[in-house]
Amino acid sequence: MLEVLPLNIKSMEKNIYIKLLEEGTNVYRPVPAIEVKKNIYQVKGEEIYDPEDEVWEFKPSTHVIVEEQELEGELVPVAVREESHS
Repeated sequence: MLEVLPLNIKSMEKNIYIKLLEEGTNVYRPVPAIEVKKNIYQVKGEEIYDPEDEVWEFKPSTHVIVEEQELEGELVPVAVREESHS
């Protein structure tokens, strides 16, 4: 019989960086996300998302393509576009 182990979603989370819009300069917010396929993540962060305070380029639950980019001299995973479901 196949044993099904419970998944610990928190241990699968990784911070990705999402651009904040309407800031007047390039600003990025680290946001928890779960990799669902290679370089494709589902944005989490529902508990920290406040559209009255910040405008995220990609909202929680969105699937995004992530690429390594240099931010402040460090290579980090940055959400670059929404995954198209084609």
